[in-house]
Amino acid sequence: MQLTRPDLARILDRSAAEQPTAELGWLDAPPARARVLRERVVLGPDVTAAATADALFGWQIHRGAGLVIVPSGPADVGVTVVQAVRAGPLWFAAPCRVVDVVRTPDETGFTYATLPRHPETGVESFRVLRDGDRLVFEIHAVARHDFWGSRILPRVAHRVQDRVTRGYLSAAGLSPGTRPGSP
Repeated sequence: MQLTRPDLARILDRSAAEQPTAELGWLDAPPARARVLRERVVLGPDVTAAATADALFGWQIHRGAGLVIVPSGPADVGVTVVQAVRAGPLWFAAPCRVVDVVRTPDETGFTYATLPRHPETGVESFRVLRDGDRLVFEIHAVARHDFWGSRILPRVAHRVQDRVTRGYLSAAGLSPGTRPGSP
């Protein structure tokens, strides 16, 4: 937490050797005190699975949610990403590592786990799914507060998490070329 925008490239370098602080298995068996979030949005008829997957793996959906993003590459297993979000006058940096990637005809996406110095400990999964004749974007997250401020003011932390989640869902539902953060 700081009053000025964090040096995300420096945090990325520092995080490169760190190990995730949460396990992929948390999605199936959340630990005690964890908040479980599962949201989905049906994508419009002009949104394709390929374009949404490209935006997801290229971090445009994260940028479109209002996050400042510095990744070590496109989303793939082992890639580290540092995200920053502003909450009022404060900036929070959140380093994560991609720990799982899925690429099938009916499901595409990835999961990342938090790294040390992230305000939370947890995992978050982003998927583009075929659900019958519909295309769906789904987020599944399991996390618990590790930053002292989040533990003292959990409702504020939840509001920030919810705002970012709504941003992901909104950015995923936009037509290609209209997403904020698109090249």
